[in-house]
Amino acid sequence: MNIIAVDQVHPLLSDLLSSLNKLAILPSDFEGKTKMKGWIAILSKMGAADELTKQQVRQLLLYLESSYNSFMATLPSSGTSLVCVSL
Repeated sequence: MNIIAVDQVHPLLSDLLSSLNKLAILPSDFEGKTKMKGWIAILSKMGAADELTKQQVRQLLLYLESSYNSFMATLPSSGTSLVCVSL
């Protein structure tokens, strides 16, 4: 799938950030939150029909993978439950 237009990427990153914000286990300065906020700010300055460059796509994918790995490392070991907060 080749999702590179701002109007395709922005809602996905916004949903991801919203989900991350609901997890009480993650600190406010969690890498994934910080990076997604940055990307949402970048996308907000672009037009809906604008497309990410190949370089931007690669950088975003790198940040997503890095954030995913940090998230997985943050998860508690078995026997511990995750706590979600309601906003």
